[in-house]
Amino acid sequence: MKKLLLSAFILSSALFLFGQSQEDINAARRDIFVILDVSRSMEEQDKFTNVQDYLDRELINGVVKTGDTFTLVTFGDSAGEIFSRRIASDADKTALVSDIRRVKPDNGFTDIGIAMEKLAEILDRNEEAGTRRIILFITDGMNAPPWGSKYRGVDLSIDENFKSLGEKISRGSWFFYIIGIGGNTDAQEIASAVPNSVLQTTGSDMQGIELGSQIGSLEEEERARIEAERIRMEEEERARRMEKLILPAIAGGIIVLILLILLILLFRRVFRIKELIITDEQETLIKRLPAFGGVLLNSPAAILPGIGSENSQIFRLQRSFLGLKVKILDPRAIADNSPYKKNGTHSLRGVIKLANGRVIRVTLR
Repeated sequence: MKKLLLSAFILSSALFLFGQSQEDINAARRDIFVILDVSRSMEEQDKFTNVQDYLDRELINGVVKTGDTFTLVTFGDSAGEIFSRRIASDADKTALVSDIRRVKPDNGFTDIGIAMEKLAEILDRNEEAGTRRIILFITDGMNAPPWGSKYRGVDLSIDENFKSLGEKISRGSWFFYIIGIGGNTDAQEIASAVPNSVLQTTGSDMQGIELGSQIGSLEEEERARIEAERIRMEEEERARRMEKLILPAIAGGIIVLILLILLILLFRRVFRIKELIITDEQETLIKRLPAFGGVLLNSPAAILPGIGSENSQIFRLQRSFLGLKVKILDPRAIADNSPYKKNGTHSLRGVIKLANGRVIRVTLR
């Protein structure tokens, strides 16, 4: 049971410290609270002296460090804050030991409910972001409030108000540790009411409770978790940076590929050999024409009788990057109303009308 509670607590603590660096953990402000049962039953079997020795040995000299705030709350007939002070030096720690030694277990009742109320009030009053609150709750008895207490006769295991207090305390705690002395206590009810709390039972000699080592292990777990989280966030950031680089590169590659495909298609369109079909509506001449090739009409290689003899060099058809060009060699053979009447080279648009009345049609396929 203790291991399950400790595991749950470790997880909640890691979430509490999410985003803090290791330096933040080492230097984080800590508020330490001791909620101490001062009912007369604590005098039996030297329990209270052993508790004082334990607090001296394990807590004050094992956990408390310079910069911490230490608060002592006692409960019995009622609950009260005995003192709260900032630890600035070893002398302050020595003073703590003396002040705790002066506390006496002289109350006739054990009002656990009112102790939880007082603790919730103090946590709510002193809330400060980023502060780790270590709470040690020590009792040897059952809930036995005095007459007039709202918790007299209340079964803490089912009381909704008590559970609500426990949840509030859990939200305001970093480490809530309950020590039940003896086998007949309501320590289990406190642990059940406070989510993620850790319960330890012990005898009157207070043996087997190593609070300092548990807190140290917990802090080490948090350092490891936070370091793992830091590494994960760095890896995610590197992945985001790579994504910012890769996506433009992929987009650029796609654009280059598209341009290359278009260039290949254009190259094939421009440079593949095509058929040049020339007709004067009576006879047809078909010539294979490579890119930038040309055909002279008429010439021994290309004769269309409707134009004239093979020496009737009237025009030259030339394949260019943008289409067909016609170069007029003998404008006298061109009809007067033809746009190609003048000497020179023209882009071929439509038919070529000759002065002899023939119409030359040219197709490139």
